[in-house]
Amino acid sequence: MVSEIHLSDDLGDSNLTVSDFANTLDAAIRTLLEEQSTGLIAGGKISNKLVELEIPEKLVVIGDIHGDLRALHNILKKIKIDKFVLNHNNKIIFLGDYVDRGLGSIEVLYTICSLKIQHPHSVVLMRGNHEAPVEFPISSHDLPKRMTERFGRRIGTEIYQTKIMDLFHLLYLITIIKGELFLVHGGVPTDLSNITMKFNEIVPNETGLFGDMLEEILWNDPRILPDGKDWENSRRGLGKHFSSNVSKNWLSISKTKVIVRGHEPCNGFKLDHDGMVLTLFSCNEAYPKFSVGYISTSGIRLHSIRNGFDLSEMVKIL
Repeated sequence: MVSEIHLSDDLGDSNLTVSDFANTLDAAIRTLLEEQSTGLIAGGKISNKLVELEIPEKLVVIGDIHGDLRALHNILKKIKIDKFVLNHNNKIIFLGDYVDRGLGSIEVLYTICSLKIQHPHSVVLMRGNHEAPVEFPISSHDLPKRMTERFGRRIGTEIYQTKIMDLFHLLYLITIIKGELFLVHGGVPTDLSNITMKFNEIVPNETGLFGDMLEEILWNDPRILPDGKDWENSRRGLGKHFSSNVSKNWLSISKTKVIVRGHEPCNGFKLDHDGMVLTLFSCNEAYPKFSVGYISTSGIRLHSIRNGFDLSEMVKIL
């Protein structure tokens, strides 16, 4: 049984044991498998790695955490998480990049998994590029090192290669809040040929992958590009830079108003493409010059937005 999360002000040495951590990962995997099998979540539906939601009563969206346990705890305290999750029609959506760079990757994973287990209908866990180290190896993926330092080489490696990798592959890639928000970790795919068909086929195949779109969903960034140019290769070495035309087309076909994503360090949030794209960043341990940002709003307010400029008024800064 997974114990309740307690948001202590003491974020020093954790009492988290290897058995508690492993059991929590197992329970989170079972929870995700069950909801993907049934396709059921309160106020919406699930098709493999795609979540489609009606407008929730209250909404919180959290961007990249990168092992910053203090930032995560501060957000959860601010939104009064213990009461927030009791209403299944409230939703807290995590945009991915839970691990690496900060010191608390293990504790962050434990916290978000515990929330998902205890309140599955209120919590949506999405996948970031740092949760795809097999598909897209990156030098800054230090979670394996944290695991072996914490639990020893044999046990740490075993938990990482089995339980953590299984968890990562079950995380969601796209969340749509009907009529309002299109949520991804990185960005939207750049191939606009027959985009209607692509959207209709966005539900992944039996392997759970989005094919060529996986890299772009996890790695793309919005940029201002020359007229007539929809994309260019990213300077990251993976993914692409996508234009405002690409954003406009995806918003049109998905019948939403704003693309909400993480992936890029910024001072809490930033806007691109004339307010069509809002980037959230929710950590500052590894980025001390930046503030922590997250969205917190009611469904009534969310329904009134016209673009990212309106949505940015619902971003809270710590």
